[in-house]
This record gives sequence, C-alpha cells and structure tokens, in this order.
Amino acid sequence: MKFSLSLFTLLVIPLTGFADVRPILRETIESLKTENCVEKMGHVDAVLASLKSSDYQAELKGQGPENLSVELWDFKIKVHTLLREFHHKGSLTRDCANAYRGALRAIRYVEDLVQEHQYRLGGVEFPKSAFVAGNPHVKRAPKFKNFDMVKDLKSGDVILTRGNAYTSAAIASLGEFDTQFSHMSLVYIDPDKKAWTVEAHIEVGSFVRPLEDHIKDNNYRTMLFRFDDEKLAAKAAEMMFVKVRDASKKSGNILYDFGFDMKENQKLFCSEIVSYGFSLASESKLQIPLFTSRLMLRKPSFVKNLGITTDESFIPADIEVDPRFQIIAEWRDAARVQDNHEKDAILHAMFDWADEFDYRMIQGSSKTSRLYRNVVWPLRRVPVLKRYFKDKLPINMSRTLIGYFGVLESTAELLQKELKAANEKAIAARALPLLREESHKILDDFRINDAALKKPKMHQMYRPLDPKEMRESKD
Repeated sequence: MKFSLSLFTLLVIPLTGFADVRPILRETIESLKTENCVEKMGHVDAVLASLKSSDYQAELKGQGPENLSVELWDFKIKVHTLLREFHHKGSLTRDCANAYRGALRAIRYVEDLVQEHQYRLGGVEFPKSAFVAGNPHVKRAPKFKNFDMVKDLKSGDVILTRGNAYTSAAIASLGEFDTQFSHMSLVYIDPDKKAWTVEAHIEVGSFVRPLEDHIKDNNYRTMLFRFDDEKLAAKAAEMMFVKVRDASKKSGNILYDFGFDMKENQKLFCSEIVSYGFSLASESKLQIPLFTSRLMLRKPSFVKNLGITTDESFIPADIEVDPRFQIIAEWRDAARVQDNHEKDAILHAMFDWADEFDYRMIQGSSKTSRLYRNVVWPLRRVPVLKRYFKDKLPINMSRTLIGYFGVLESTAELLQKELKAANEKAIAARALPLLREESHKILDDFRINDAALKKPKMHQMYRPLDPKEMRESKD
C-alpha cells in the first residue's frame, strides 16, 4: 500500500522542489486525522523522497535552509502531539504509527543534509555532543525550550542514540522499516543527584555507568524522551539500576540477549532494559513499546545470522511512535552525517540483496571473520587470558555469530570505500553528497561488476549460496 500511495503521489502531484514541501507540511498538520493518517504521512514521505539534487542545491544556495530545518522540526513535534491526542482518544492505529515512521525517516534525511551543508560551509560551531552546554544545534520541544541536557534529566528519561559501528546500522534497520537509531539507555538519578545510565551493549551485556561515560561514546545522534507518568518511570529506572548494578557486582554483567526475546529476562538487549524496567515497576501491567517491530518480514536469513530468533520485538526507534513518551530534544553530529548515511545505504543495500537475490554472509570468508572465529573466540575461553577480552566479547556470543559479525564488517568496509570515493566526487562537483537513490545505484553497480570478476572481492564474502554452500554454512 505504501508503494502504491507514493507512486500515486508522484504521478498526480507534479513537484517543483522545496517550494512544494512547505505548504504540504502545513496542510498535513491542519488536516491530519486518524482516518487519513496513512495517506497523509505517505504523501509527506513520497514528496520528500522525490526531491532531487537540483532541488537541494537551489534550497541550500540561498532559500533559507535554517528556516527549513526549523519547519521540519516543528512538523515532527506537531505530528507527535497529534498522535498523542489520537492515542488518548483510543484511535491511534499501528498503520498510522508505521506510516509516520516513513515520514520521519524522510524528514530526518532532509534535516541531515541541511546541517551537513552548514557544517561544510564552515563558520558555524558544531559541538561533538548533545550534552555540551549551550549547544545551539540541539532542537527542543516547546514544552522543554529551556531544558538543560544534563541538569534537567530525571530518573526514567530515555536516551535514544545512534552508534557509529556497522552493527549499529544493521540494528537501526532490523524491523520492517528503516530507522536512524540503534541504541537506548535508561537514565537514573541517584539520591546524591548523580546521573547514571543503565544500558546493554553487545560487547559486555548490561551495566550501569555515569552519564559522562555514556557521552564519551560519541554517538551520531541523540534524542531524549520522557514518559507521561514520571513517578512510574522513576521507579522503573531505580529498579533496573539496582538490578543491573547488583548483578554486575555479584556474578558479572547480565548477558546480552542476541535473540531479542522480550519474553525472557535472564538476558537483556538494550531496549529490553527499558521495557523490563517499566514492566517491573507496573507489576506487568504496562507494555513498552506501544507498537513493537516485526523483524522477519524482510531479510530473514540476514536477521537470523545476527543471532535474532524472535519474529517481533522492541527495536530502539519504536519509542519514536510511542505516544506515551514526550519528545524533549534531538541532536545530530553534522560532521559525521555523511558517514552515517553511507553506513545506512550499505546496510540497506545488503538487506535488499538478501531479499531480492538471496545473498548470504559466508562464514570465515574474510580476515576479520577468521580472526574473530579462530583467535578471539577461543582466547575468550582461556582462564588466564579471558580477562583481556571481557570488555570486547561476551561469553555467550557463539563462534558462528562472531564469525558473521566479522563478515559483516569486512563486507561493509569494502562497500564504504567505494561509496566514500563516489561521495567525494559528488561533493566536489556539486557541493552535495549522493542522495539515497544515487548511493544505492553506486552500490548495486559495484555488486554487478564485482560478480563478473574472476577474483571478486565482495562475492567472496557476501553472495547467493548454492546447495553445497548452504550445507557448509550450517557447520
């Protein structure tokens, strides 16, 4: 339905660039209702996705990119407010929320290019963290216009972020919809007013750490959310802080849940820290998120290679369309937007090839994969040496799983080298990086050309499997 709607929009409404975008955003806000939500959000998604490089060049040359950035942020806040109203009336549907996801992705992409352009022009300071005092590029919701990103945090606030690893790009697009976030942390303020985060990382499992250590992760993106029932949220944060801290002290960090299984809580993944905390605090009466993501509708073989075993779960970006949470603020690192977009494009392409051509990751097919499987994984189990690897590899990561992570990294690094070179040429020629469709074509052309080589590079690691290889991949 979404594809048909987008195609209809592009055929019926001739676009002339950003001049069409602003009135469409305003009309959408004025007329959005539950019954037309899917159509309206699909329209916004299609309009923004149809913009060409010439449209961006004209807009960024002198038609008020900063004003556009403000308008797009305002649109996101107002739509989120309308979704909250729909929910309070009992009329918000999964289809409406999912349609909004597509619009969010398209809006954020435009916002990214605007800020990246400002960064490239120079003369504007871009702090490296959302938590830097006075950072002018942190967008705040009207209710939180004077919000201090450190001093005004409360127990139970949720930090949504995007990491810079290729696995982060994979997690951001795990569900049926591509998103731009890969990690979630729960804030806890102790009795001495010290701010902590409760988190789960692939490398170490669940742990607590001071907020300043979380900030040092140098994430691409940061968003802050606050649950409507602040007392319940604070209780959830305290319960998870104590649970995770005490487990780490007594028997070691709670193991990472690679299966993304919300039905069991002996192991935890990052979003599960939040959902489990709210479940404990509400005596299992509250489910977070309101709408979970279906994980096996696309690229099921790829998803299973990453260790995921459940059909539906809580991915970080699900919180964006949970109307019980208020948006506080959002920030992006303008200096690394291009790198973020390249990694997203690469993982989107790899997922598409898995769906369209049955591409699979080949175990032990790269130096990194062999290193992980044959050196790092065994050494993690040697009593004398394991302490050197405890912060880099969890004991419950299988040899097969770490081997696939190695293939993912090697394949993505190869593709990014190709994409980065093409981006540099595009920027030199038009002062604008490749757009999404252009990036996908570069990557697909590389795939086709590589497959035709006698000694292919990517197809040694990532390719369709024949029956013999299928048998070997299970070993």
